[in-house]
Amino acid sequence: MEIALIVVALVALAAVLVLVRVIRQRDEAARERDEADRQLGNLRVEHEARSAEIAKAREDLDTYFKGMAADVLQANSQAFLAQAKEQLAGQSKLSEADLEKRQQAIDALIKPVRENLEKFEKRVNEIEEKRQGAYEGLRTEVGRLQKATGNLGEALRSSQMRGHWGEQQLRNVLELAGMSERIDFFEQLTVGSGDSTGRPDAVVRVPGGAQVVIDAKTPLDSYLEAHNTSDDERRQQELLQAHAGSLLGHARALGGRNYDAAVDGSPDFVVMFVPADPILDSAMDVQPTLWQDAWERHQVLIATPGLLLAFLKTVALAWKEQSLQENARQIADASKELYDRLRIYLDHVAKMGRGLEQAVNSYNAGIGSLDGRVLPQARRLEDLDAATAKKIAGPLPVEGVVRHLSAPELTETAADLD
Repeated sequence: MEIALIVVALVALAAVLVLVRVIRQRDEAARERDEADRQLGNLRVEHEARSAEIAKAREDLDTYFKGMAADVLQANSQAFLAQAKEQLAGQSKLSEADLEKRQQAIDALIKPVRENLEKFEKRVNEIEEKRQGAYEGLRTEVGRLQKATGNLGEALRSSQMRGHWGEQQLRNVLELAGMSERIDFFEQLTVGSGDSTGRPDAVVRVPGGAQVVIDAKTPLDSYLEAHNTSDDERRQQELLQAHAGSLLGHARALGGRNYDAAVDGSPDFVVMFVPADPILDSAMDVQPTLWQDAWERHQVLIATPGLLLAFLKTVALAWKEQSLQENARQIADASKELYDRLRIYLDHVAKMGRGLEQAVNSYNAGIGSLDGRVLPQARRLEDLDAATAKKIAGPLPVEGVVRHLSAPELTETAADLD
């Protein structure tokens, strides 16, 4: 739920940032529009002043022409009037041309502002549509989270569901620590001492023959009610106090089960696993000595997932070190056995060498006797033509010599055999 609230806060923050950027753009465009309006107002004031000047000029011309008409009315009234009309027409054309140029300049100045305002309005509409869509999706997701949270809260009001949840969280932490069931830990193992029996949620094997008993506890009745109430005083003074008392009561019950006598190798303490840190934190907010009391009075170590994971990681590291030591011992034993077998093999090789040397010496001695004493007599038969047509070929002696052992340990072995 905290993660969902964080996600909601991040989305809202992003929307606020976008809205602030849009508001800044709108304010900047508004300032540009006000500046254009101000310039347009100045131009209008200028135009009105110019019009007033033209009107005054017309009045002055009328007065002037009337005066002249009075003086020269009789001389050339028609020509004078024509000339006056022509001058008035020219002056009017100049004023209209100047006014048209000013109007074009104003239009050219206002056009970019108008276009920017139109783009800004379009962009604001698009952002508003996206914001409404995002808020709608966020509202739907928050509704789903609230529904899921409500369902979870209702489910956790059942003691059986709370027990299953706590056991599952404990199993998750054991597996996260890299431990294997029935090798590194045992679940729901029935243990007994005398007439009493128990079934702790997990028994963790520790190198050296020790076994640590872990039991998961999820006292949530008062905790859930405390988070659902709007009465702060009742939450602090009644519900959270009851929640802390429930935790300490579970610790007292665990301490009285004497698991150290029922489980071989168990130390004189039990680990009580609480599946979520806020469960313990809420209790310790109202009873700061809760953890210490459970340990000193009942030999119960209250562990949240983080603390238990650190302990199990330490156990796993100890198992790894023991495995390395065991492998090193086995390697040393195998090396010693290999050395002994090599020594025996070399004993046989030394015997084979001496046997080969004796055989070669005997063979060469026999060849010498054959060549010095037997064959000369046989050749006399050849001289007397008493032999067959085929001649006797004398055998050659064996020139090769058996290589003696030169390594010190092998020489010592050969000497011992002699």
